[in-house]
Amino acid sequence: MTPVSHDASERMEDRLRKLEKINRALMGRVERSTDFSGNGFSLFQTAILLEGQVSARTGDLKRTLEDLSDAYARLEDARDDAETAKQNLTSAIEAVSEGFALFNDAEELVMCNTPFRALLPDIDLKLKPGTPFSRIAEVFSPSRHLVLDQHRTPDHWRTARIELFRKPHAAFIQKLSDDRWIHVSNKKTETGATVVFQTDITDIVRAERLRRERELDEQSKILQATLDHLPQGICMFSKDLRLKAWNHRFIDLLSLPLRLVAPLAGFDRIWEWVGQSVFVRDRAGVSAVLGWMRNPSADLDPVELTKSDGSILSVSGNVMPDGGVVVSFADVTEEWRASGALREAKETLEQRVEERTAALTREVVERRAIEVELIDARDTAQELTKSKTRFLAAASHDVLQPLNAARIFLSLLGGTGLDLRQQHFADKVDKAFGSVEEVLGTLLDISRYDSGSVEANIVPLSVAEILTTLVAEFQPLADQKQLPLRCVPCELFGLSDARLLRQIIQNLISNAIRYTVKGGILVGARRRGRMISVEVWDTGPGIPEDKREFIFEEFRRLQQDQPDAAKGAGLGLAIVRRIARLLDHRIEVASIVGKGSRFSIELPFCEPPLRRARPPAVSERLPVDLASFTAIVIENDLAILEGMLELLQERGMRAIPAVSLGEAIETLQSLEKTPDLIIADYHLDQGTGTEAIAALRQAVGHVIPAIAVTADHTAKVQAEIQKDQIAYLRKPIKTGDLFALIHKVIAQ
Repeated sequence: MTPVSHDASERMEDRLRKLEKINRALMGRVERSTDFSGNGFSLFQTAILLEGQVSARTGDLKRTLEDLSDAYARLEDARDDAETAKQNLTSAIEAVSEGFALFNDAEELVMCNTPFRALLPDIDLKLKPGTPFSRIAEVFSPSRHLVLDQHRTPDHWRTARIELFRKPHAAFIQKLSDDRWIHVSNKKTETGATVVFQTDITDIVRAERLRRERELDEQSKILQATLDHLPQGICMFSKDLRLKAWNHRFIDLLSLPLRLVAPLAGFDRIWEWVGQSVFVRDRAGVSAVLGWMRNPSADLDPVELTKSDGSILSVSGNVMPDGGVVVSFADVTEEWRASGALREAKETLEQRVEERTAALTREVVERRAIEVELIDARDTAQELTKSKTRFLAAASHDVLQPLNAARIFLSLLGGTGLDLRQQHFADKVDKAFGSVEEVLGTLLDISRYDSGSVEANIVPLSVAEILTTLVAEFQPLADQKQLPLRCVPCELFGLSDARLLRQIIQNLISNAIRYTVKGGILVGARRRGRMISVEVWDTGPGIPEDKREFIFEEFRRLQQDQPDAAKGAGLGLAIVRRIARLLDHRIEVASIVGKGSRFSIELPFCEPPLRRARPPAVSERLPVDLASFTAIVIENDLAILEGMLELLQERGMRAIPAVSLGEAIETLQSLEKTPDLIIADYHLDQGTGTEAIAALRQAVGHVIPAIAVTADHTAKVQAEIQKDQIAYLRKPIKTGDLFALIHKVIAQ
């Protein structure tokens, strides 16, 4: 039966009342029309007239009674239907898994279901229809199942809950006993009633807590690995001076017993032992550091403390945003010795020059040379003390240097006639080094983007040129997986940074190839109004809608727990998002699970710039062999220098080693022939590789082809190298890249 609404029932009752009123009116009229006071004839006429009227009125009355009876029957049916509908509504609300309660416009409880009562069992019996919400809030607040904030009383909670209840819409999360959590929301209806929902979100909160704990654990491992590669001793203390992190160098420099170095160890205890055992001769310096630690209002300028064995440590500190501090210890003993020698030479130099000027001119020149060297040593020492402020550059160089040496010697090992089993293991090691290099490089890139040290150079550029170049570079990788990789031709120009835009598209194409098993990849660009949409399509597994933000987080990959999942660090899309924010380009993701995905990035459209005449093309014909070429290699790391010499000599080149610019110039003077190539590390003990290359070119009087090798991948260093007509090569060095670049610069 179709349920009858409450309004329909009221209309039917009104109709019944009207019918009863009509019936009474008819009866009254009949009574008033009867006149018995006349004579016999008039009575006869009246009787005849009344008979007709009574007959008509009786028919009307009968029909009215029938209508009245029918109306009463329909009213009863309507009441039954309304009661059935109410019971169905109650059953439906009771079947809802969430807690549900309905309050009328007078804020009185109308109904609530069992889940609503079950969340706070100790007040179940007090939830009765007609109870005002203020009374319910009053009995809720002292419940033993309700967990309040540390500084919040039940009265505060009750007042705040009533305020939220009276708002048109409100929601909040409430903690319950036994580590349970609920999401509470209330919303007013058009009639003024209020609906309250209570949802148990305990599983969601616990899962989120576990995820955050795992992320913190991973970040802690990365931080510890970075700290352990620093040359300085580093320790971090919380606001209440409890030890949070440290590296091995910190323990070594202060000769600390392991019993003192533990998580949450107090600074006072550690520093008391250091003052009594390590810096016995330097009470003032110990007190200065202690005073700063107890009141670190600003960063601590370097304080030099003398150890019991005579060595000197430079101590400096930085205040963290949360009130904690980072303290670094650097051994500056050698710098002090050089400075002392400089001071001693200065004190005696004038007297010796006056006494021996006339007869010993040569000795004076030598002394001046010594003075220059000592000044250089002092400047170098001062530069080293500032290295703590260049954490990122130092980390990239110090971490990638050993990897560079390992990659070089691994390449040499591959040419020693390994058997198949040994070559298999060597290939595995090479891939592992490649993964480490990729992760470290990406992490350093993320750090630079987050710190704001990367600046974009927005210029008009050819989108087609970037796309065709990248597709050509990735074609071998796609061929290995037997995947078609196609680029849709276009002639669009846009406004962006060519290097950064290239990195975005490169990461997107790399991901598309990595996650696509069959089908293919399509790369192209289309114009949309004043914007250009650069798009990468694939036929991979697709991305669920609820994971499309998840994939842009660090170390996030879909299906990473499956054995056949694509390998990777999960950092490519994190880099894409950061670069896009820097360039103010919008990223869009569209995907159908099981069919594929489309990643697009939008950049402003621009008209093609005026074409400039291109210089004559340089022949890229590679020399047949390198046996007739001589290269001078400048590298201050002896292990890497040895590996570079072996690599070059293995290809037939004559390789001349030098650990500094001075040694390189001395060697150059003894050569019968000018070298054909200079290979220099960018980070030398004195000066940079570009300065060394410029000095050698000046010494021979012409431009010698040159390559600068560096672990610093910043755009600033790359631009500095390339502006001096020097080729740029990143560490760790790959053998194929090295010799491809050698052929290129020699051919040019």
